[in-house]
Amino acid sequence: MISVYEALQIVFQQSIAATITEASIINAEGHVLAEDVHAPISLPPFQQSAMDGFAVKLTSEENYKIVGCVQAGDISDIILKEGEAVRIYTGAKVPFSADAVLMAEHVVEKNGYIKQARPYTGKTNIKLAGEQVKKGDLAIPKNTLLNSSALAYAAALGLDRVKVYKRPDVALLITGNEVQPPGDKLEEGKIYDSNSIMLQLLLRKLGIKTIRCFYVSDEMDDTLHKLKEAIENYDILIASGGVSVGDYDLMERAFETLGVMQHFYKINQKPGKPIYFGTKEKTILFGLPGNPAACFINFQVYVVAAIQKAMNCKERGFKKAVLKESIENSNGKSLFLRGNKTVDGIEIHKNQSSSMLVSLIKTDVLVYVPADTACIEKGKEVLYLDILQ
Repeated sequence: MISVYEALQIVFQQSIAATITEASIINAEGHVLAEDVHAPISLPPFQQSAMDGFAVKLTSEENYKIVGCVQAGDISDIILKEGEAVRIYTGAKVPFSADAVLMAEHVVEKNGYIKQARPYTGKTNIKLAGEQVKKGDLAIPKNTLLNSSALAYAAALGLDRVKVYKRPDVALLITGNEVQPPGDKLEEGKIYDSNSIMLQLLLRKLGIKTIRCFYVSDEMDDTLHKLKEAIENYDILIASGGVSVGDYDLMERAFETLGVMQHFYKINQKPGKPIYFGTKEKTILFGLPGNPAACFINFQVYVVAAIQKAMNCKERGFKKAVLKESIENSNGKSLFLRGNKTVDGIEIHKNQSSSMLVSLIKTDVLVYVPADTACIEKGKEVLYLDILQ
């Protein structure tokens, strides 16, 4: 068996490289930008009024004659003389001859004139052309995670499409004759499938849109048929169950039959020791344990790392925090313990069974204890991983 560190290194080395595609800005949220975006126009593209009020040619006098009106979107060729003003609205193009915009609240209007109630200096309440970004300047750097604000900025620059790193298409293989979808009356000897629900929701949290779930019986022909289809059509394949050593754990043999290159099988950790990782042409394959908590943990540690690399996302690393209680580790394996991060440190859940979904409900961190660490005392720093939930 290999170590956790070795397994993570292999996942990073062998996972699919990020590929570039183009997306409309309305569909690009959550993607990572694949190239620098330089401003095709200046923002603002012209000097704009920042307020509703009056654009004026400043004078030493307090009174200004109103000679016109400029609404947002208007094209105005008004040339103001000293002592003249135009009524103007927020976002409208300010005449080049104007020195300032007097706020409506700061003037008194009467008989076609306004009187300013407070002093103003040049360019007050005017957004200068290119104040936000100038044409040709770097507007959004490559590798930016595109959120709603970044995409609204791209739209303001006139862009309707951007180049992004493609999200991988993912297939789930849920194995076992005993597994039954939720909703129907539970048959004798069966269990409801929770892993596919958990994995699909976690994948959506990562921004994955294309997910297909295959239910695979404990028959080699069915396993090979569905596995072959998944390999041919999806970038990442995640099998849940079927990777242990039982007579009906067929997934590893099926991988071998279809020519999958195995990079590792089993990691010296608890829970989640029986995990498979391999590649077949452009597809990467994970075989995760069927026990729900072990499946969840291995997804968080290894699958998330592979998906984030494929999407060129910033790598999620381990952090450090103070431990609120001692941890003993006497079995020579690395441990991933469910816990919570509080204001004064990390607390560990009492129930760490690999089959217990209930222990995950309030979990927000996985605490990592290396295999060669027999004890971490209360008050010492511990490594932990923030998880998707």
